Amino acid sequence: MALLLMLTLMPLWAAQPGGGSGGPRAGARELRAPASSTAAVDGLGAPVSVEAQAQYAELLAAHKGRRLSEVEKSFILTVLNIPQLPSEVYKDRPALIRHFLKKGVRLDVSRDAGFAATDLWRLVRATRAAAENFDIPSALLMCLTFRESSFDPRASGWTTSAKGVAQLTNDTVAMVISRLRADPTLWAQTEAYARQLGASMPAGVEGAPDVDALAKEIRALQASGAPASEIAAKQRAKRRAVLSHKDEHGHIFNLETNFGLGAAYLAYMRRDRFTEVTGERRGWLTAVAAYNQGAGPVNELIHKVFHGAKSYNAAPLREIFSKASIGRLDITPEFREELYWEVHSVDRCSAK
Repeated sequence: MALLLMLTLMPLWAAQPGGGSGGPRAGARELRAPASSTAAVDGLGAPVSVEAQAQYAELLAAHKGRRLSEVEKSFILTVLNIPQLPSEVYKDRPALIRHFLKKGVRLDVSRDAGFAATDLWRLVRATRAAAENFDIPSALLMCLTFRESSFDPRASGWTTSAKGVAQLTNDTVAMVISRLRADPTLWAQTEAYARQLGASMPAGVEGAPDVDALAKEIRALQASGAPASEIAAKQRAKRRAVLSHKDEHGHIFNLETNFGLGAAYLAYMRRDRFTEVTGERRGWLTAVAAYNQGAGPVNELIHKVFHGAKSYNAAPLREIFSKASIGRLDITPEFREELYWEVHSVDRCSAK
């Protein structure tokens, strides 16, 4: 049976598992059982800093009335031990953990998860590697990934081609790969990320045509009012198809590959696509908005709703990402609502 990380962070977030598939290549250190709460290393085998150990002891003392398993404790210690960026404007590690604990952190077991116990540690390991190599706040990465997929590497969209923990569509993957080829700095960061994990990035866009075909069949069955048993059988087939790719290096349903492409996409939006946006928090939330709906609506928000970067940068965040401002975008009401909750959920989870 598989280990699931259940994090109930926001009212609209569907809390679900942690982990992915397609582990490190031969030669990379395999992640095994979690470290105990008194170990000198965290769940990834990294030495625990004095600061992280002190923060960990303080957190446990503050939650002494709550029973935490050794796996939960190790997960907390591992997250606390992720290095902080020098100019971090997002939550320090203890604040992020306190947020998780307040909203409810628990581990559960599912018979139909398809995960290995090590997937929890692979997710945090990928977060650490992406934060270090793309210079993205780790809290932001964790919150965005959870918002997108509930940390479920099997996630795939019913109405789009979105796939994996980062919920990347085929078109987005194509764009990211194109950017990697054209941007030596982004390519070097992505290579360093993959090398650190013993993973690989795809050279081209292959997607997962078998999964896409099954998703299309499921939609057709649902539209035609087919028997629930027939739809359920197709859904099981789709889950099996996703899991069949979990150990394929470079595949879109590989956790390390999917997460890395998502991090590269977010980094590109923040540092290359919207260079006119100033301020760390405004810049990252603008990138999150673009991650969710693409660059077009964000360009419209900056240049049509706020009449240019100067006014956009001067406006308070609560005005920029208000329902009134987002409501003026030329996208469907459903997409406006999705954009609004994406930005606000990630910000509430990750920002101080």
